[in-house]
Amino acid sequence: MNVISAPELNTYGRYARASLLADYIELLALKGQAVKLTTLADFLADNNWNLELIQLPEFDHPSADSEFLSDQLDEAHEVASAVFRQIDERRDVLAERYPFEVTDGAIVLKCRVDLNTSAYAAVLALTITHAFCLNSIHPPDRMFENIVLKALQNRGLPSAGIAMHRRGMRSFEQAVQTACEKVGLKASPNAVPRRVWAHDEGVDILCHIGWEKNLRPGSWAFIGQVTVGSSDNWLNKIREPAPNQWKSFIGTMVPPSPFLAVPHHVERQTMELLTSKSDAIVLDRLRIVRFKNHVQADEQDLIRTIIRADVEPLLG
Repeated sequence: MNVISAPELNTYGRYARASLLADYIELLALKGQAVKLTTLADFLADNNWNLELIQLPEFDHPSADSEFLSDQLDEAHEVASAVFRQIDERRDVLAERYPFEVTDGAIVLKCRVDLNTSAYAAVLALTITHAFCLNSIHPPDRMFENIVLKALQNRGLPSAGIAMHRRGMRSFEQAVQTACEKVGLKASPNAVPRRVWAHDEGVDILCHIGWEKNLRPGSWAFIGQVTVGSSDNWLNKIREPAPNQWKSFIGTMVPPSPFLAVPHHVERQTMELLTSKSDAIVLDRLRIVRFKNHVQADEQDLIRTIIRADVEPLLG
């Protein structure tokens, strides 16, 4: 049986600590264990977490809430409130797609929720399976690529997986050619210099919005990097797609817009940092789940995996 120990400060990396705690509370709710704000505050106070690092991640950002109370329990209560605000944001953004609710001050699973059809539960399970290194026959990274691809298509963007085609024993040239054909672009994979043994040149997914059947100069396109990895790597990952290089590979003439897709709920300060430093947008769990219309069999397996796991409660 898989065993999930209580989270450590950097289980999700430095820039997703509040999101980590919110996910763990939801995991306990799936197991029928309701967690109140006071329970989380006691856990934080009694387990010597550096509370300042949760509210103020380790990057420079102006904040009006930088003064902390000297009493450890009061400070822990303030941080626990910030974690519960993460849950409030999930509920506000996702509405009926969010399978949890707050009852008597605790996070619980809604009545009559079918987890086998819950897009949110599927992405939550994938995030936890990877971060807590659970045993699974399904690779979370490749599953998430498919989830992002389908969500983009459901959003109305013709999309293709370059990394998927590349893994299918195809060369970089063949992968770009196939992806471009799928989205209505004309590939030129040798138009500009690139690495000799290029795998995907920093792009996992290609999207295109076309105007006519026969391409004329100029086109809108999007190039995305997809990762299930730690938040410590997000800033590097979001910079991997190179628009000026890819405009030549895919023949758009103007640089395509880059994006980073992650299965986590990206905290607001972290999203501002990533966007401001990269000129790229972030597709996180809240954005992806809104356009995820189906839960596949392998995703249902991951949901069952985390439900059946032995999960350590949050004890002070």
